[in-house]
Amino acid sequence: MDKLKKFIDTNREAFEDDLLPEGHFDRFEKKLPPARRKHFKLYSLCAFAAAASIALLLLLRMPGGTPVPTNNQKASIQKQCSEQKEFNELQMYYKMQINDIMAQMETLYKQDKTTGSADLLQESKRILKDNYMFEKTILPTLPCSNDGLFAMNQHYSASVESLNIMLKQMERVTNENENDNK
Repeated sequence: MDKLKKFIDTNREAFEDDLLPEGHFDRFEKKLPPARRKHFKLYSLCAFAAAASIALLLLLRMPGGTPVPTNNQKASIQKQCSEQKEFNELQMYYKMQINDIMAQMETLYKQDKTTGSADLLQESKRILKDNYMFEKTILPTLPCSNDGLFAMNQHYSASVESLNIMLKQMERVTNENENDNK
């Protein structure tokens, strides 16, 4: 090990030369396997996020769960609900987080319109549709209690986490594409 260090120290200028032979990168890239694995991870991540959203939606809609109240019952439940303010604040908090993430994703997509970023943006819009369906069908049926707040928190936190993962993937795809273009 000392001989190697001594050799490097004595021949420092040979190691500091950054110039590679012409065509080095082209020959190196030809030897690399195709980048199938990168796309597989991206698509599997998107599929996982969509499946998690659908599973949560189906879990909350299972028979034997909370019965769907009529319009009169909904009005009386909301009047009696002391946690309604917390429901509204929690919903607003998560919607703000979701809107921030979506704005970042759309900005990244506008900067670099690649196939991967377009697919991620499309999958994130599916999560938004799932949230809309949750708000219209399941949220009104949740009990006005800590259990209802917990279920609402679980749904929205899973959505935000999925969107954050997709945002990180989109940043990675955009950065890789920028590096490839240089």
